[in-house]
This record gives sequence, C-alpha cells and structure tokens, in this order.
Amino acid sequence: MMETLTEFFNAKTVATLLDVGTGPGHFIKVLKEALPSTEITGVDPDHDSLEEARATYPDVTFREMKGEFLDFPDNSFDAASISMALHHLSDVQLTLKEMQRVVKSGGWIIVNELFSDNLNPAQEVHKRIHHFRSKIDRINGICHNESFKKEEIIHEVEKSGLEVVLQFENRKTANPPTSEEIQERKEKLHAALKQLEGRPEYHEMAAEVPRIEADLEKFGFEMATRLIVVGRVK
Repeated sequence: MMETLTEFFNAKTVATLLDVGTGPGHFIKVLKEALPSTEITGVDPDHDSLEEARATYPDVTFREMKGEFLDFPDNSFDAASISMALHHLSDVQLTLKEMQRVVKSGGWIIVNELFSDNLNPAQEVHKRIHHFRSKIDRINGICHNESFKKEEIIHEVEKSGLEVVLQFENRKTANPPTSEEIQERKEKLHAALKQLEGRPEYHEMAAEVPRIEADLEKFGFEMATRLIVVGRVK
C-alpha cells in the first residue's frame, strides 16, 4: 500500500494533512512513510484512543472531534484521509463533504476501508466476527455499521463529489493463525457477548457464537481486503 501511495504523491505538494477517525493512529504510520515531509493532524471522538496515538506519535497534533463536524476553517489542509472508519460513521456523506470543505481545491482525500465481498473463507470468518461485534455495539447504542461492499465504497466517494483518480486493493496476507491466536479470538467473542447479559438479544447472539467458533477452527481468520481510493477535491 505504502509504495503505491508514495509513487502517487511523489511529485505532489502535500504540506498538511488531516487524518479523520484516527483512533490510536494506525494509519499515521502509512501516511508518514508515503508523505514523510507532511505535517499531520489527527482527529477522533474517542479520548482514550487519542491518548494512545499521542504516546506513539508525539510530533503529530491530535484533537478530539467527530468527522461529521470538523472544527477547522475552509481550505485548511492540502489533503485528508480516513482509514477503516467509514463503517463507524453516523453520516458518511456529511463526513466526506466536511473533509472536502477543509481541504483546498485541487487537494486530495484518501479513503482506506475494508470491504465485505469477494473474500476467501478465512476472510469471511473475520467479517463474521466483525459484524457480530458491530451488531452488539449497535444494540448498545454505538454507531458501528456492517462493512461496505467494494462498489459501495466507490459509490460513496463519488456521490460526495470527489473525482476518483486512483483506486487499488490491499490484501494483507499472513501465516495461518496459531491455536493461541484462535483461542484469543474466541475469548474476544465471549467478551463481546457478555456486554449483552440481561438484554433480550442475548440468546439470539449467543447462538451465533458456536457457529463462528467452528469456522474459526476450520478456516482460521484473515483480515478482509481493503480498498484504497484517492479522490481529488473539485
């Protein structure tokens, strides 16, 4: 992923970039490698995630805010990014348009998002675990939607008014998970389910756990493929 982004931005001036939904700052590592001279600002509504990001990247500015309402003037940045967060947004279009508002005309928006179709069996297991946990979050009033299909991501980007100038897939292959890693995934499933104890949805969700565990044992798990889209602000 980094090599493709580095090549794309090689002859382009990006002095400042806003990373929306930065969380603990996982995508900042990629941004720093692709854009080593760029001044980065990260925003996220979760205080604890930002504290983790600050500890990892003391040279980056972090602010607590939602992507739907960015507290920056128009034309503040040369580029903006959002990674693995579209499915956490209450309003995807509002966020993408806010990102365009704070980016200068002719600037760039980078979207990095996993997608839910054309996955192998191990990736399907990862998706099922993700959707299981996202449903529990929604039951608890937390905005966490199921992941988009690939064409849905492209549609959302184009619908927002961005001109798509680059798109490519990034699949992170890894060795088959160890028995310890599979057990850890199972424990996380049960920890997520525990959040519903006493709720009417508990038994329905609990019935899904053995089926996911069986597929974990059979297929293992692998991160779903991600789509990277770069759009230009008109």
